[in-house]
Amino acid sequence: MNIGIFTDTYYPEINGVANSAYQLKKELEARGNNVYVFTVSNPKMRDYETHVFRISSIPLVLLKDRRIGCTTLGFWYKVIKNLNLDVIHTQTEFTVGHIGRKVARKLGIPLIHTYHTIYEDYTHYLRIPGNQKLRGTIRSLSRVCCDHADIVVVPTKKVKNLLISYGVKKNIVVQPTGVDLAKFQNVEETQVERLREQYGLKHTDHVLISIGRLSKEKSIDEIIALTEKIRQTDQRIKLVIVGNGPEEKILKKIVIDRQLDNCVIFTGAVNWSEIQNYYALGNVFVSASTSETQGLTYVEALASGKPLLVKKDECLNEILEYGKNGYSFTTDSEFISNYQKFFEANEWTNMNASAVDAAKHISSSRFGYGIEQIYMDALKAEKEGQTYEKIHAVAG
Repeated sequence: MNIGIFTDTYYPEINGVANSAYQLKKELEARGNNVYVFTVSNPKMRDYETHVFRISSIPLVLLKDRRIGCTTLGFWYKVIKNLNLDVIHTQTEFTVGHIGRKVARKLGIPLIHTYHTIYEDYTHYLRIPGNQKLRGTIRSLSRVCCDHADIVVVPTKKVKNLLISYGVKKNIVVQPTGVDLAKFQNVEETQVERLREQYGLKHTDHVLISIGRLSKEKSIDEIIALTEKIRQTDQRIKLVIVGNGPEEKILKKIVIDRQLDNCVIFTGAVNWSEIQNYYALGNVFVSASTSETQGLTYVEALASGKPLLVKKDECLNEILEYGKNGYSFTTDSEFISNYQKFFEANEWTNMNASAVDAAKHISSSRFGYGIEQIYMDALKAEKEGQTYEKIHAVAG
């Protein structure tokens, strides 16, 4: 097939949506498809990318690390038409996704849309009074965008249930984004030791690892506060925070003000090529976020053999086996109690194999195969004039 993927964020950006689109392109190409990515320009991108088209863009006013496309449909319609696409897969509700939706309708080809982000959890960036009214508007816009697609793809049942509550009428298919398992198991031990030395980590330390964007909705301040509580009785605790974002300065100030700078370590943003070595620094992966649609970092941590100690959330239902590959928590006392199980009883070492096994079900190859099947069913439904449900039922 000739496939068009339309996304507002892509490699070299490091976030869940960018990683998902990047992995999808790789896996679909490995299966013999021609994949063309349409995304925004990026001043950090220097190398030529095969079949990647970059649309002129500007930084978002309130989110400087995000960009939005600035272009006209007319020019890109001609470019896209000449590619003879069989299907268009949008990964964004904004400018680039709008182009994909319009072109799909003009060409009369199936439109698949992946809903990645629970936008109502991000309203704090807008600083607009009347939060509940704003959330209602976001739900309405999300519903309209999804209903323009022939099929909506979501990474977890959590997101499917959310879209149903929004009133989305179109077919919603759960297909988790996969990760490249080999990458996270291909650790460079000499590099890991160098990083341990750089950040002053001992093999006897109890290292909690947090990887992701430093933003308010990730609730990293909660993990810092819990680290402070545990440190009163366990001087070996270390919290390594990998990533950057709008809350970085605020979080660093919290650490300094609470005199935690000798046990809380900020690495800043790191190269994607080395991320597996940073996962290897930790004994246990931690997060207090409840804004995840899937939580790709959770899957990456499991693939790295790191058990989870994370805030209870519906997106964890498919991956977290309580007491086997990690624990969830809802209160401070639960976090502390589970932390003690990990390190006082040395449970974290016994969970390594179970963590890796859990990630095998969400490999990037399964992801590519699952999405390809969705495309094929959509094309068959269009050709035979049937609904996706009927075609999918026969195919399944």
